[in-house]
Amino acid sequence: MRYFDAPGRAIAGILAYVLLSAPAAAFSGNPVIGKELYGSNCSGCHLESGAGGVHFSHSVSADLRAPGLEMTYRHNVALLVRAILDAKDETGERLDSPMPAWKGRLSQAQALDIVAYLKTLNG
Repeated sequence: MRYFDAPGRAIAGILAYVLLSAPAAAFSGNPVIGKELYGSNCSGCHLESGAGGVHFSHSVSADLRAPGLEMTYRHNVALLVRAILDAKDETGERLDSPMPAWKGRLSQAQALDIVAYLKTLNG
């Protein structure tokens, strides 16, 4: 019994390609655009270098260059995007209050661009 004819195999191949490549494509960003977005939205608190250390009452802005940052977020881009858009940490708790939730001001694509740029900061 034949399950796929030639056109059916082509369609199945295309579908497999889309399903397998979608996660990678969904979590890629442009670091050049991210640098611009970071400069205009993030550098006021985290500094141009990403070093952070800016004091806000009882809180201090995070060092975004810290090697442990990706470990904290389990190398999960979706968790990093959530930190930017929803101001929630890796466990889902609210980040310190000076960190705004950027959802509505930045798109998911823009947050991905910022994450791509942040990955260039820690070498």
